[in-house]
Amino acid sequence: MQDETEAQLSQQLVASLSTRGDVHTFPRGALLIQEGDVSDAMYILLAGELKVFTRDKRGRELVYNVLRPGEFFGEMFLDGGPRSASVKAVSTALCAVVKAEQLRVFMKEYPEFAESLVLKLIARVRRATEQTRSLALHGVQERVISLLNELAEEDGGERVIVQALTQQELADRIGATREMVNQVLRGLLRDGYLVKEEGRRMRIAKTLPGEW
Repeated sequence: MQDETEAQLSQQLVASLSTRGDVHTFPRGALLIQEGDVSDAMYILLAGELKVFTRDKRGRELVYNVLRPGEFFGEMFLDGGPRSASVKAVSTALCAVVKAEQLRVFMKEYPEFAESLVLKLIARVRRATEQTRSLALHGVQERVISLLNELAEEDGGERVIVQALTQQELADRIGATREMVNQVLRGLLRDGYLVKEEGRRMRIAKTLPGEW
């Protein structure tokens, strides 16, 4: 695990790098990156929320990740290959777009950023590996519970899920259908593990089961 100094250094470097790029605003629903395209820029999310996803010919989606302010993405253009996933604005987003030449100059000036970049890529590979493992070995119930635990935040001594995600959005995050997610959530609500609150907010009333 990285210590606080390393984490702060990374954020300081990302903030510094963002000043090297042009700032653009993307409205909700805008596609920042299209899977398969070739590009020469990295993005830094300054405000808003983005999702990283893939979509098949029938329109079914699998969401790899949800990005929040301070995170950077699109760095895989450095190998010259096509984009491996699409990125869409979930809400109005503000991004600094750093071109290849600017990024390479920055990495020469701040070699510690190259290490930060490598660590970020390793973390994403680990996440992708875990997603593949989960899809191959875990049932929908286990995947829903794992995602709920990931989304849960501490609030006044309780664990709550504050993100207003629809059942379809939850399904896209774990590679399942909305109907299957609905069935799992109904079971968790029925058995007292989850409690619905205002809006789509949910409170975890007791430790979620590994499987049941």
